Amino acid sequence: MPACLQIDAARLWSDLMTMGAIGATPAGGSYRPALSPADREARNLFRHWAQEAGLSVGADAIGTLYARMEGLDPQADPVLIGSHLDTQMPGGRFDGVLGVLAGLEVCRALTRAGITPRRPLEVVNWTNEEGARFQPGVMGSALFAGTLSLPEALERRDATGLRLAEAMAENAPPGPLPFARPVHSYLELHIEQGPELERTGTQIGLVDRSSCMCSGYVTIRGENGHTQTAPMSRRRNALVAAARLVLEIERIGAAQEPEGMVSASVLDVWPNNRVNIPHRAEMSYAVVHMRPEGRAAITAQIEEAVSRIARETGLEITLEHRHFREALTFDADLRARALTLAQARGYSVAELATLTAHDALSMQPLCPTALIFVPCRDGISHSEAEWCSPEDAARGAQLLADLALEQVL
Repeated sequence: MPACLQIDAARLWSDLMTMGAIGATPAGGSYRPALSPADREARNLFRHWAQEAGLSVGADAIGTLYARMEGLDPQADPVLIGSHLDTQMPGGRFDGVLGVLAGLEVCRALTRAGITPRRPLEVVNWTNEEGARFQPGVMGSALFAGTLSLPEALERRDATGLRLAEAMAENAPPGPLPFARPVHSYLELHIEQGPELERTGTQIGLVDRSSCMCSGYVTIRGENGHTQTAPMSRRRNALVAAARLVLEIERIGAAQEPEGMVSASVLDVWPNNRVNIPHRAEMSYAVVHMRPEGRAAITAQIEEAVSRIARETGLEITLEHRHFREALTFDADLRARALTLAQARGYSVAELATLTAHDALSMQPLCPTALIFVPCRDGISHSEAEWCSPEDAARGAQLLADLALEQVL
C-alpha cells in the first residue's frame, strides 16, 4: 500500500467549508449556478489554491479549468482528477465540490511527500456539470469528449434569455487548451447521491456501471380565456392537462422503483397570471432505468398517457424524447486496483451503479475511468440539506490519492 502518501483531512474539510461559503444559503447550502458571479468567485478561489500549490492553471474554450502538476515526462498523457464547482439552484456543499478539492489535496500530498509524478496530473473543474442554468448538463466534459459541439453550447440560453457565451465572457473567459486531448486515465470522487452506502454501513462505493437515461419534453396547447367569465364547460385549460400528466408520470415512475424512476420536474405556463386561462404549458422530465427495456417501457407508458389525455381534453399535446444516454461499464482494472487499495486501508467497500450522470460518464469512452462514491446523509443531494461527514470525505480523498499515485508513477 502506498502509505507514503497521506492527505491532510483538516485542510480538505477547511477547503470544503470555505468554498461552501461562496453563494452560501441560510439553510446551509450553496447557490452557485454555472457562469454566475458566485461561480466566478469559486473559480477564482480554485485558481488561487491551485497556484498556491505550485500548479499551472489554464482553460479551454468552454471555460473548464485545468490545474496541472507537471511530471518528469511532460509529453506523457496526463492523469485527470475532476468534478465541478457549480451547484443546483440551490444545492449543497459537497456535490462535485468534493471531487475537485480532493484532487487539489492529492497534489498537495504528492508535494509534501516529495514525489514528482512521471505523468502530469491535472485537476479539472468542468464547466456547467449541473445544467441547472444552461442545459444540457455535463457540458464541459461532453465538449471534451466530442459528444457536444461548441457552437451549440455557446448558443444555449438561461431562463432570462441570456446566451451562455455572454455569461462566459463575464464570469469564465475561454482559454486556448484543446478538447479531446489524449488522457491516460480519469478519476472522480463524488458523494453517492443515494442511500445505499449509508444504509449498509459501507464506507466506499466503487461504481461499476451507469443507467440508461433520456429526457422528455411536452408542449400542451389550449386556449386563452378570462378565468372569471369563461364558462367552465368551454374552457381549454393547458394547465389542467399538464396537471393530469404530472400525476400520470409520477404514477409510472413509482411503479418502476427501485430499478427506474421518473418525475415531472419542470413546468412553465403561459400567460401565467391569475385572470387568464393558460393557453400553453411546457413540461419536462428525466427518465432513468438500469435496463434499456425498462427505459423503453417508461417512455411508452408516458406516450400512451399523453395520447389519452389529449383525447380526453381535446387539447393538442406534443411529446419528444431526447438526450438518450446508454448504460456503460467502468474500467474493470481501475476498479480492481481501487478495491485492493481500499481494503489495504481497512475501508469497507461495495460495488454499485450510478443512476445519475457524472462527468465520468463522458470520460469512460475516452480512457480508463474510475468513479468513487462516499456516503451522504440520508442519500440527499441537490439540496441545502446535503451532507457528507468529514470522516467520509477524508476516506474518499485518501483512496483517490492512493489510486492517483499508482496512475502517475
